Amino acid sequence: MPAKVKTFSELAKEYGVCRNTLRKWIQPIEKELKLSRRALREWQVKKIYVFLDEP
Repeated sequence: MPAKVKTFSELAKEYGVCRNTLRKWIQPIEKELKLSRRALREWQVKKIYVFLDEP
């Protein structure tokens, strides 16, 4: 079963904010996430959900 991935825009839409706002919110854990320009992997999305609480 392939891993579930989400784009940064999809994740921002779930929280009801723009991408820049979401990026500011996750700044404290940005290094742990090892962000790149690619879609967010499942483990990255889970870490964001834990940090910000699920939308």
